Amino acid sequence: REMSMLVASEDSSYMPARVVVLGGDSPATIRTELNAVTVLPSDSRVILLENMTRFWRVIQIRVKRCQQGGIDTRVRGIEVLGPKPTFWPIFKEQLCRRTFLSCAARAHAWCQEICRDRERLLQLFGRLNRALRHEQGFADHFLPDDEAAWALGRTCWEALVNPLVQSITSPDPHGVSPLAWLLSEYLESVEPPRRATSRGAIFGSRVRRLTQLLVHVDPSGPEPEEARAAGLSLGRREGGEEQGGAGQGCKSSSLWGISQCWRGVVQQQVE
Repeated sequence: REMSMLVASEDSSYMPARVVVLGGDSPATIRTELNAVTVLPSDSRVILLENMTRFWRVIQIRVKRCQQGGIDTRVRGIEVLGPKPTFWPIFKEQLCRRTFLSCAARAHAWCQEICRDRERLLQLFGRLNRALRHEQGFADHFLPDDEAAWALGRTCWEALVNPLVQSITSPDPHGVSPLAWLLSEYLESVEPPRRATSRGAIFGSRVRRLTQLLVHVDPSGPEPEEARAAGLSLGRREGGEEQGGAGQGCKSSSLWGISQCWRGVVQQQVE
């Protein structure tokens, strides 16, 4: 990351004035000039190399000229700062693999339950919200930076939410998907505010919260053109809190399937 040379002004004519740094793969091939530095009489620490992008097996420091025309030189020290060893790349791979397997197994079990009983869809908001909050809490407390949290959130979303959305928006042999059925039930249960019952209000609230959560974010790809033309957009916050650690501004392919369900249900109601 950085290599510095320590000098002292009291060395007078022994103090370096011009330094050239070269690199090579062996002592016989030190030919590549990496940097040339002019040392001022007032300097005490001079940076020779920093933020190198290539590894050089051999580094040579040549003092080309000394202060006051001196013919001999003195250097007080050389400091080398390298990257701190880290196991994060290996840990990241293992963490994402663990998260993917755990979320995929959970998504499969929930999809099977919904296929057997469509009313289980009403429980999906609470289950998803708890799962995403759990992953978000883990990211906040244990992961080193936003990039790591984003990687975990992307894995969680791809393994858990995407399969669920694909499952609940896929039509059954009768041509009706679980989500389309739920939305139809929602529209049929809507009542004027004065006539609204507590049971209908709870049902409507659950459906709205579920659909709102499902369309928050999906980092899988760009938004379809027709969805953009319709003014559809995504966020990633639920009640002011981030969900799953995925990146903002990403557009959802899952949103397209959900919007198509809504469109089909509404058209059917109008007809």
